[in-house]
Amino acid sequence: MDFQVLSIHLIILALGVGLLTAGLTNSLAYGLVKITSPSEGQRVSIGSLHVSGISSANATNHCIISVIVNNVKPYQQATPTGNKTQYDYSNWTFTISSKYTGIKEGNNRITAKYSCPDNANMTKHYSVNVTGVPYKGQPKAPIVINNTRATSSGAFPPSLPKVNTTIINESKHSNILKGFKC
Repeated sequence: MDFQVLSIHLIILALGVGLLTAGLTNSLAYGLVKITSPSEGQRVSIGSLHVSGISSANATNHCIISVIVNNVKPYQQATPTGNKTQYDYSNWTFTISSKYTGIKEGNNRITAKYSCPDNANMTKHYSVNVTGVPYKGQPKAPIVINNTRATSSGAFPPSLPKVNTTIINESKHSNILKGFKC
């Protein structure tokens, strides 16, 4: 009988250790962050952009979401918008603006980072690449001509070079015009 009791205790102990190990492995591997908007390859207006996403970060695991654009550091903390607590990052947003860095014309990489201050090994990243394009009616950057600025619309021509005024004020008239009468 003692052998049966000992065998049962060993089986329970082995199951307990196995479940505990599996639970720790799952919790260490669990960490999700995803950018849901904008999507990969999307064309977006240059300047400001609203970014949103989902994650497994919440008030109980004390993890946060931060965002970086075009590798301009430091990472900027996103705003949690989950409905459970003020620290619920299950849904999150971040607005890219000129206060940090704007979306530039051409290729832009937006990266969200899931990080846990209590567990440095729990960092996860998710990135999307977007293309910045000027929106209709958005002014383009000024064109620089001979160190003077001109608008690209051509509404105001660039400054003209200085004209030699001695030619204009010349008192001699052309022989062609002398015989001409109105």
